[in-house]
Amino acid sequence: MHSADLKSPRYGKKFGNIGKTAFGAFLLVGMTGTAIAQNMVVRSTGPSAKSYPAGKKLSNNAKLTLKKLDRVTILGKGGTRVIKGPGTFSLNSSRARQSNSSTRLSSFINNRGSSRARTGAVRSAGVVEANVAPRNPNLWYLDVTKGGKFCVSDANALVLWRPDYTGSATASIVEPTNGAVTEVAWRKGNPLKSWPKAEAPLTDGASYRLIGSNVEKSVEVNFVMLNKAPENLDEAATALIANGCQSQLDLLVETLDDGSSANEEQS
Repeated sequence: MHSADLKSPRYGKKFGNIGKTAFGAFLLVGMTGTAIAQNMVVRSTGPSAKSYPAGKKLSNNAKLTLKKLDRVTILGKGGTRVIKGPGTFSLNSSRARQSNSSTRLSSFINNRGSSRARTGAVRSAGVVEANVAPRNPNLWYLDVTKGGKFCVSDANALVLWRPDYTGSATASIVEPTNGAVTEVAWRKGNPLKSWPKAEAPLTDGASYRLIGSNVEKSVEVNFVMLNKAPENLDEAATALIANGCQSQLDLLVETLDDGSSANEEQS
């Protein structure tokens, strides 16, 4: 068994670049600049889901015909739009509702701009809300409660994040083939921990099982190593969709979503 005595990740030049440049820049610049040339479906549920699969590109004058229970989330220049059926909807409609998330996104990004991991890193928009589960503050942090494929933008800067930071905790990283176990530990109030890359190497296709002391069940994570860090929203969403990194795509959509449940009007 390996024991990884790791300090909280320090946001030096290398990690700062992958955090603020690769994530912060593509969120804030991508929201207001020209990074997104057209609209992209990032989530689709309901009877018409096959007609609007994740990754599908739509022109600005496209029309969507949706049935009852259909719900399509579209990423565009203005952020995300959630369109709910039934009805026919035009993407260039002046009545279309787009999210205005720049302030919220700015807070979301700044939460991780410290040299030390703090409880504030898991606050939503800088405000603690009682009885609300903390949200992962960074697209590239690995949530120890989520399994499946996980896209890594920098193998040298992977960070483990735990939702429950109220007490100390440990986690075992198990290599499923040879059974090698590496342990990491969090101090009370600290949600972040560097991935022990020396004891548990990160390669494309590598698989590890995570067993957390404060987690109900273990999860298996399959790593996908990206050739380069996405530089804008379009590239990020495309990479996550193409590689099946669903938990990160969900986090991206949830972070951008304005939370509106109202239908867009039929046009």
